[in-house]
Amino acid sequence: MYTTEFVDVPLIELLQRVQSLKHEGMRFVQLCAEFPEGGIDLVYTFYDETRDNALNLCVSVPEGAEVPSIQGLYFAAFSYENEAHDLFGVNFINMKLDFGGHFFSLAETSPMTVITPEMKAEREKAAKVRAAKAAKEAKAVREAAEAKSAERALTEDRATADAAAVAAVNEMAPAAAQADKPSAEERAAKMEEKLANMDPEKAAKVRAALEAKAARDAAKAAAAPAPAEPAADAKEGE
Repeated sequence: MYTTEFVDVPLIELLQRVQSLKHEGMRFVQLCAEFPEGGIDLVYTFYDETRDNALNLCVSVPEGAEVPSIQGLYFAAFSYENEAHDLFGVNFINMKLDFGGHFFSLAETSPMTVITPEMKAEREKAAKVRAAKAAKEAKAVREAAEAKSAERALTEDRATADAAAVAAVNEMAPAAAQADKPSAEERAAKMEEKLANMDPEKAAKVRAALEAKAARDAAKAAAAPAPAEPAADAKEGE
């Protein structure tokens, strides 16, 4: 019993699907175009003699999109593709036999694409909605990129400021340490203050021990070898 089947196929998968049908031995029957509210619909019909079945591939073509030619697989499609191009403005690519828009003698370009004012208004409205959506998405992407760039710049500024602060602290540290270190006179004055508050006998012992240590340090300094004299300059003229 004869049967017919309709299958929706994305435009990007059209050529691959037709190659599979060619490999299965199905015969190409026809290609027709329809003009719905948006874009163009192409219906490719193939016939399977073993199962007495007709398979219709329905492809929705957005306005201005490129459609791969199937003439390389089914050369008989040349008349249908040229007709769809001339009457409906379908943009076929890689056609084996291309009449360049002169398959028919026409008074106007793509006469089958004439639409009612209502359909035209609806299509223009849909185009404006798409354009507004695309502009909104582009703006969001641009703002996100700008925010990311500003955040990166702020992070870099903070890192630079932190590095400068650390360098300043490191530079001031030796001077601060030197400033905090008491002088010999200050240390002697503090020691005298402590000795004055001690028991006189204990203070005398501490004072004797300090004097002995100072004598030993002086003896060590006197016994230390003198620094080597720099080598005498060579005599002039030698």
